[in-house]
Amino acid sequence: MPWTLEDCAAALGQTDLRFHHDEADQAIRLVFITSRYRNRRGEHLAMVTVTTPADGQRLRFSIERAIEVGDDPAAACLAACQFAAAMPLVGVEYDADFDNLRLVVETVIEDDLPTPFQLCTSVFDQASKKVA
Repeated sequence: MPWTLEDCAAALGQTDLRFHHDEADQAIRLVFITSRYRNRRGEHLAMVTVTTPADGQRLRFSIERAIEVGDDPAAACLAACQFAAAMPLVGVEYDADFDNLRLVVETVIEDDLPTPFQLCTSVFDQASKKVA
C-alpha cells in the first residue's frame, strides 16, 4: 500500500518531532538541532524535507542547500560526493539553477501504513547519518 504525506503526517503527529506538513509543496519539513553541522546561515539546524515520490512507493529525505558551494561548485560537489560515498544510501544532487547542493536518502516503503515508531526510526536513522 503506498504511503501518502497525510499518512506520514498522522504518524509524526503521534511523536515528539516538530514538523510542518506543507500541502502546497507536497512535503513534510522537520527541523533538527545539530551539534556539528551548520546550515548555510551558520545555524546549528538541519531542515529535513520528507516526500513520497513514485506514487508513495518510496520515502525521500533531503536536506536542501546542505552546504555553501562557494566559488567552486565542482569542488563542493566532489567533497559532498566523497562524504556520501562513505555512507550507504546517501546521495548528492546539485541544481546549478538554484545553487542548491542537497543530500538525499531514499528508502523503499513497505506494504502497511506507517506506524509512529517506524517513521520516527526512519527519520532519526536517516537524519543522523546526514547531520551528525
